[in-house]
Order: sequence, then structure tokens, then C-alpha cells
Amino acid sequence: MKSQFKLEKDFFIYEDEKDFDEIIRKFQSSNTVQLPVLSIDKHVVGVLCICDYVKCNCVKRAVNTKFASIQETEHIADFKNIDQEVFPFVNRFKKYIGFVRKADILKYIEIKRFKQAFNDKNKKELKFYRDIHSELNSILELSSDGIFITDGSGNVLRMNSACEKLDGVKKENIIGKNMDELVRTSMYSNSVALQVLEQGQRITVIQKVNNGKEVVSTGTPVFKDGKISMVVVNVRDVTELNNLKNQLKKANDISEKISFELETLRMQQMDTGNMILDSPAMKKIAQLALKVAKVSSTVLIEGESGVGKGVISKFIHNNSSRKEGPFIKIECSSIPENLLESELFGYEKGAFTGAERTGKIGLVELANGGTLFLDEIGEIPLNTQVKLLRLIQDREFLKIGGKTPIAVDIRIIAATNKDLRKLVAEKKFREDLFYRLNVIPVYIPPLRERKEALGSMILKNIEQFNEKYKMDKELDPEALKKLMNYKWPGNVRELENIMEMLVVTSTGRIIDIYDLPANIKESDEILSIAYGSSFKGIMDDYEKKILLKAMEESSNTQEMSKILDIDSSTIRRKLKKHNIKIAY
Repeated sequence: MKSQFKLEKDFFIYEDEKDFDEIIRKFQSSNTVQLPVLSIDKHVVGVLCICDYVKCNCVKRAVNTKFASIQETEHIADFKNIDQEVFPFVNRFKKYIGFVRKADILKYIEIKRFKQAFNDKNKKELKFYRDIHSELNSILELSSDGIFITDGSGNVLRMNSACEKLDGVKKENIIGKNMDELVRTSMYSNSVALQVLEQGQRITVIQKVNNGKEVVSTGTPVFKDGKISMVVVNVRDVTELNNLKNQLKKANDISEKISFELETLRMQQMDTGNMILDSPAMKKIAQLALKVAKVSSTVLIEGESGVGKGVISKFIHNNSSRKEGPFIKIECSSIPENLLESELFGYEKGAFTGAERTGKIGLVELANGGTLFLDEIGEIPLNTQVKLLRLIQDREFLKIGGKTPIAVDIRIIAATNKDLRKLVAEKKFREDLFYRLNVIPVYIPPLRERKEALGSMILKNIEQFNEKYKMDKELDPEALKKLMNYKWPGNVRELENIMEMLVVTSTGRIIDIYDLPANIKESDEILSIAYGSSFKGIMDDYEKKILLKAMEESSNTQEMSKILDIDSSTIRRKLKKHNIKIAY
């Protein structure tokens, strides 16, 4: 019984008559008006009341020997009606353990009575909630969809049997664990519950679970006081549906592959002009050009000078339904501004002083039934751009001095090496014209970005010029290496010109490094910077290539140190750093 109370330990010794003030202080420190009085052997002899002590100033005379004490085995409620402020606690040997206040006994009895009433009420409520729990559990277990529930921290609280079967797991291995841990240990490929907790909204994801099945999981947050207290996840098997989708996708993939192979075969058998399709970029451009050739949409070809914009435009024309019609190329940058409009649209007789008496047909009209290729479109002046816009929109134009619109059936292809968007921003090119031209954009990368095709292009050009000039020239590997490392700022046009020059001017049958132009001989791609490279990595690579170059031009480390103007010990240390074995 003593475990129900915190026992006080204060007491007086019957035989030990203390000073008055000391006794009063003890009552005050104990915060009580009564204290037990013990014999020297710790047996309780009575209870001392402060009022009685003050009257007679003697413990022995004031002690009340008619008192009630409580043994550990007695029922505490039996003492509630006894007129006594404190009750000594004694053990089975009648020895003093401590005392308890009557107020604490009454409080204990009141609490016990309240608990009993509360428990009676709780039993009814508990039965009610148990019935609800049983019904809810039956609903969860009878559901054909998997259902599991996590708390607001992602810990799994519940899982029904359908979820066990769908996920291929056991409840005992899942319940109580955090979804983050289950994903980390590959029990699940991802967790919709964690995503719901992160984003605070309903989310649906496709998951691949432990048994290989694919399921659609929908997580719904349950809010309490503005925070997510639970996440309810509904799981549905979509494996069979996905199998059907995969079979359909495979059939579509096979169809696309056959179409691609037929398209590739068609490209191999058709005349591609000067296009070399050895690079993925150019193959992609050729495939796009073939698609574009089937329609009459306006095309804008962008790329640096010399990349082959004219070749692509001719390729589109030659593979279109207009291939039997004219292909009219207009070099917009080469025609003076004051003559450009008359060259494009022509003029009626007597349109201006110096005009031909019979008038003149413009290049646009000459392209009727075919393709009009406007090269360097960015060079067209603003006043001519207005007429060109009308031509693109309405497929008709007015000659200079003319009054009757002339309709034409043409396909327009424009090309530029300038940034038309920048020109639009600078008010040097009409925005509406840009959008009319940019229906199908085609970007041709510069030759330096097509390194994988560079070797084939070099060799094909040598082959073409050998055939043209009835020669049998070959290229030395070192010369090819130099050509491959060159940046080719003039792109394909520069490549063709240099290859023609080498075939024609090289002295022997083998074109070697000494036949190359000085700017190519002196160029070497020492430094190559890839996206995401660190500065230290770039400098280390640069340093290694410098060392290798110096090694080629020297016979020992002393000569290397002279070339690089650093001491031999530094040379040896750097060679070791880059794992370069000394070749001499």
C-alpha cells in the first residue's frame, strides 16, 4: 500500500527532549501540524500535535498515545474517517517507515473513485470502438485493392492482405518500418507515401514491387491541425495492362525500325549530292530533310558559313514533288540593296529610269512550280522584308511599277549564318517575317562539332578530286591527324577547297604533312575542354600534353628542361605525376 504514496520521513524521539525552537522549526519544515513520535528502537509511541506541545512545552506530556498507524497490508480507505492529520506507516515488525497525510489519503480515495467511474464509462466506449475497429478491419481485408497506411513520418501502421499479395511482402516485415528504409533496401522502387508527405497533396505513381509486379499506387494525405497525420495508400495491380501495352509498344517499335531502315535504304540509294551521312547529326538532319521534302512548308536553315546550307536546300528540293521544277538560288548578300527588289520581283516596262523597255521577270517568278532558296536572308533590307512577308503569306507579289498581283506556286527555303532572333531584338529584322520563315527550323552544326564524320569527309573529298582530275593521291596518316585536329572555321567549304588544293598541288602521290598549309601544320588540338570540366583537370591535361610534345622534340630530360625552361628535377617530378614513361 505504501507504494501508492510518497512517505514523509520526519519524526520526534520520545526520550530526546529537544529545544522548543528546534521542535517548532521541525514542524514548520515538515509543513504539518502533527508528527509521529518514536521510541529509540523506532517503534511508534504516539503522535505529537503542535498545539498540544505549545501548551505544555514538553514532548512526553503532549504526545497523544491514542493514535492509528497503518500497516503495509491494510486497506487505506479504512482510515478516511479517523480524526488524525498524519498516519504513521509501519512494517510487519511494527517499525516506523514514514508517515502519510490524511489529505493524501482522501485524495487517493477520490482519485480511485473517479478512476472507477471513468473505467466503467471507458469500457462501454472501448466496446464501441472495438466494434468499429472490427468493421473497419473487415472492410480493409475484404478489399481487392491493396491498402496500407503510414503515419505523418512515413512509418507503416497498417497493411491489408491484398496489399501483401500485390507487393509480395509479409506484414510483419513492413509494419512499423519507415518507407524511406523500405525504398533504400529495395523492398519498393519508390514510395508514394513519401512523395505525399513531401508535397502535401494526393499523388499517383507507378511502382515496381519486390515480386516484379507493376502497381499503381495512389496516396491520399489525412490532415490534422493543418499537418499530415496519416497517408492512406491504395494499390492496384496493372501488370497485365502493362504487358499488353508493352506488346503494343514492341509492335510499334518494330514498325518504326522497319520504317527507319527503309528510309535509311532510300537515303543510301538516292543522290545525296555532296552530303556525307557518316555522323549521327547529319543523318538526323537528312531524315528531317526527307520529311520536310514531302510537304511545302517554309524552311529556315541556320548554321555558320560553309556548313552546307545550300546542299541541304538542294537535297530537300531534289526529294520533293517539285524536283522537276526550277531551283532558284538568290544570294541576298551579293546583290546591292538598290537592285535587290527588282532582282527578286522584277519590274514592268518604264517602271523607272534605265529600266528595260520590255520590263523584267524577277527570280521569284522564275521559281514558279519549284523552289526559291533565299541564302543569307538576314542581309535583306527592311523595306524589301515587307514585300517578302506578303509573298510568304499570300504566295503573290507585285512587280515594281505593277498594279496586278502575280500568284506563284513556290516552296521557300531560307538560310542564314546570323542570329535572326538577335537581329529581331535589334529591330534589324521583322519579327513577323522571322516567324513566317521559322516554320520548320533546321540547324546544321559546324564541322568542329562533327569530328566523327571529319575523317570520312576528308577521304571522300580526296576520292572526288582524284576522279575529277584523273589522279591517284593518298593521304599520309600524320597529315590526316593534323587535318582532324584543325578547327575548320570555314567548315565544309574550306574543307573542300583545301582538299582540292592538296590533290592538285602536292608533289608526290602521298599527301604528307609538308604539303599542308602553314595554318594547319601549326595547329594542334592541345587543349580540349568538356562541359563540366574542373579548372584543375583542364590544367593537368594541358600540362600532360605539353610534356608529351616536349618529349617528342627532345632526346633526354635535360633537353626537355631547356625547351620548357624549367629544371630537370621538375621535369622528372611532373612526368611521374602524369605517369609518363620516359621514352629515352
